[in-house]
Amino acid sequence: MLGRQTDGNQKKKKRSTGKNAVLGNTKMAYIYILPVFIFLGVFTYYAMAFNIGISFDSWNGVSPEKIFVGLDNYMKLMKDPYFHLALKNTTVYFLITIPVQAVLGFLLANCFVNTKVRAKGLIRSIIFFPNVVALVVIGTAFNQMYNFQQGFLNETLRAIGLGKLALDWTGNPKIALYSIIIANIYTYVGFSMTLYITGLLSVPKDVMEAARIDGASGVQSTRYIALPLLKSTHTTVIILGIVGTLKTFDIVWLITQGGPARKTEMLTTMLYRSYILEYKAGYAAAIAVVILIIALVLSCINLYFQRKDTDY
Repeated sequence: MLGRQTDGNQKKKKRSTGKNAVLGNTKMAYIYILPVFIFLGVFTYYAMAFNIGISFDSWNGVSPEKIFVGLDNYMKLMKDPYFHLALKNTTVYFLITIPVQAVLGFLLANCFVNTKVRAKGLIRSIIFFPNVVALVVIGTAFNQMYNFQQGFLNETLRAIGLGKLALDWTGNPKIALYSIIIANIYTYVGFSMTLYITGLLSVPKDVMEAARIDGASGVQSTRYIALPLLKSTHTTVIILGIVGTLKTFDIVWLITQGGPARKTEMLTTMLYRSYILEYKAGYAAAIAVVILIIALVLSCINLYFQRKDTDY
């Protein structure tokens, strides 16, 4: 009996020791991630809650006094024609940049992965290079390039005898937005290409070889095998594109500042204009909340349709 009791006590001690070890490791893990939670809590969640709070106030962003106005800022926003124009421009920007970047990124990735290209690494680095350059540099470069009088684009057209095709790329309300879209695609297509290269390299080679043995051409293998297996990559590109579009500011402001006649006004530039230039902090906070809601809704819709899709 004594032996059994001793064995039982030893087992209890082992369980207790193991449980304490697990709890101790858990506590240490929480200590390690505590700085991250503090950082997120202060600079993300508290800031988000504060922004939502002042969206119900009339405040100039400087004065300590805030006047609670309820949904007045949101009601004004819904009636503001400039907000409708900014929402339209952002939608057009979204509908063009994301598909074009995805298609070009995939085509470039497929070219680098499945075909023999000389100086492959160098070319990939050149295409990806705009992603590591400050947007201030890119925006300024495109602003100079689009200059009607001395810009590189119009000067080149005049030099080759096509001066009649020279346009005011940023001053013409009909084409200014598309000029910015081109600059954005140039900047971020390398990032989409990198994502698709990673995805294509993860596709099982035996699957592609089996397709070739069965007589599938390169186009058919890409269409019926590679593209379906890269659905999670498509999802990533779309979600990042949604977030990137809704926070696009630098390129637009540096090239056109939302002009001419606000024809290139985006939600972010309108937010900046309202807060910094017009001292309407409550109104700007309402715009920020709308941007957040749009991003959440679009991301949730995309994830809903892609939630069951995996690479393999």
